[in-house]
Amino acid sequence: MEKKGRIGIPRALMFYRYFPFWRPFFEALGWETVVSDGAKKRGKIIYFEDSCLPMKLLVTHASRLADQVDHLFIPRGVSLHPKYILCPKFRGAPDIVRLALDRKVSILDETLDFRTREHSSRKAFLRIGEKLRSSPKEIREAYSKAERSLDAFQKGWIDRINRLPAKDLYRLELSTPRLPETSSPDQAFLRVAFVGHPYNLFDTDISKDVIGLAKQLGMEILTSDVLPEESIEKEISGLSKEIYWSSGREILGSLFRFLSGGVDGVVFVTSFKCGIDALLQEFAKRVLRIRGRHTVPFLLLSFDEHTGREGLTTRLEAFRDVMEERKGLH
Repeated sequence: MEKKGRIGIPRALMFYRYFPFWRPFFEALGWETVVSDGAKKRGKIIYFEDSCLPMKLLVTHASRLADQVDHLFIPRGVSLHPKYILCPKFRGAPDIVRLALDRKVSILDETLDFRTREHSSRKAFLRIGEKLRSSPKEIREAYSKAERSLDAFQKGWIDRINRLPAKDLYRLELSTPRLPETSSPDQAFLRVAFVGHPYNLFDTDISKDVIGLAKQLGMEILTSDVLPEESIEKEISGLSKEIYWSSGREILGSLFRFLSGGVDGVVFVTSFKCGIDALLQEFAKRVLRIRGRHTVPFLLLSFDEHTGREGLTTRLEAFRDVMEERKGLH
């Protein structure tokens, strides 16, 4: 199929969960997708207003794509759950990019609000396809293809993060390597759960590739994706205060579940100036004090643009020593 044009997708925010859906959808409609490089590969991060680091990165990536594409894809995220909402920055993301770029650029900013039928995923992408002048039949077929792509990607996710370097995680043309069924006796892997927003965990401009460092230290990585939603909801069902952010519920529920056992350690990754994460940290500390000591070691890592890999490596090595001592490996 002859390409109709180019759509730019900033490597930020919801990219780290839904790119395996977005790319096949647009490409099935005849559009080439262009993804931005890492922010520090081509200059400095753009400091726009007093934003959190993930939002600064969105503006930075969008700015570098604007002259290369016909449209930028920056959805207006309100809710990705039937009951709960996203952080307000997702709702204002396309407006912030328009203001920061200070020039006319076409942005596909369809609203995603899964609490309503009008703004469901299917309805939203139908409208996007219509804006791109595709027929209803073409859009339906593209949407089905994208759903299959995302489902296959998610099923192979744990294999993928443990077998591929961070730079290749979202290269969809690479097949997902399989983990061995059993480890050899001399491989004393530590199973470690990493909890946090996907754009904090997997954006190496934020996390400094903390997961890559962990793997080098002999850790096998788990994330919230291995937990069913029912398990997460059960962990937070008895809390005294309702958590109305869907991402916050996922983080807290996963944190409590992993800390109760089944892994050798838990790492909570946050970014500086994230209001939601600041509240979640305090809430988690209070709940853990009430419930009593957790059964596995816990490490909290907060990142900003000045965080260095040297200090991060030292903290991970110390954390590994604690886990190994708990397991009697010393």
